[in-house]
Amino acid sequence: PYPVGLERNRIGGTVTVRVLVGSDGRVKAVEDVRGDHPDFLAATHRQALARWRFVPATRDGVPVESWREMTVRFI
Repeated sequence: PYPVGLERNRIGGTVTVRVLVGSDGRVKAVEDVRGDHPDFLAATHRQALARWRFVPATRDGVPVESWREMTVRFI
């Protein structure tokens, strides 16, 4: 969800985070890479941990944890 104060003032931006995708496809950890505003970073952290799901990486056909860098745009 868009941070209310930033949306009201029509302020946009981007956030880049690294996410640790578990072998079950759920996000286990989020690290900041860069962001235009701390509220965008906070919103991205909450959303990634609660809702993002991925197809996990595999090694020899077995799901494994892996890091992935993602960019989110707030427009």
